Amino acid sequence: MIDELREHCAGLAFAPLPELTGTEGVPTGDTWFTAVEMRERVTELLAAQDEAVPPGPRAMEALRVLLRELIFCTAASVYLFEAAPRVAADCYWFHYDGTVDRRRMVVTEIAADDRDLASGFVATVTPLVTEVCAQSRVGARTLWSYVIDMIHFGMLNLARQLGRDRAAAWARAAELAEELHAAGIPRRSRPVLANYGGSDDESWGVRGACCLDFTDGVQTMCLTCPLLDDAARGQLWAVSKLR
Repeated sequence: MIDELREHCAGLAFAPLPELTGTEGVPTGDTWFTAVEMRERVTELLAAQDEAVPPGPRAMEALRVLLRELIFCTAASVYLFEAAPRVAADCYWFHYDGTVDRRRMVVTEIAADDRDLASGFVATVTPLVTEVCAQSRVGARTLWSYVIDMIHFGMLNLARQLGRDRAAAWARAAELAEELHAAGIPRRSRPVLANYGGSDDESWGVRGACCLDFTDGVQTMCLTCPLLDDAARGQLWAVSKLR
């Protein structure tokens, strides 16, 4: 499954997979840290960012550094194969020497159903989310919503890039999210799929909570922002490259 996952994602414009190895790939050396050990370095990750950036975006960037590849790998595997590498805190590694430049998942087992997968996933990400919350004082609702939102967008992005049904991908993500909630992720918000023209390819997601980026760098607020009203979001969709 590892090779198949790499193959499916190799040609995609957005597919942030971690390095995937078997047990032979367990890292050695003093610049590799497990997810458990990275919790102790959250303060360093936050402090290393530009102090001129407000605390909210700094916290979200730290969370992306820690979790984006893990979340995408989980979402993509479930979407493509209805199974995923079992997540455990001692199997997810970071190469860190002041910045995180590599992430590695050592795959020891495959979880064949969402409930089985969810327990290890939640146990792995909870200490990291909790630590970012404690050190940044950004609210748990915002941080946990990022995790659930990106489970949804991971599958939605795959559906878009592979020319598949977006609504079906969103529904599949919602099923996985339910098991993640049952395993312990607090239900603080719920992302939704918005349709802007009637057809499936005129659909895109709206986050459950603001990601604190505030802008997509081109427009004003992000297309996915839940704080926009329908009219403003429709105007952004009209000029979006996601159409």
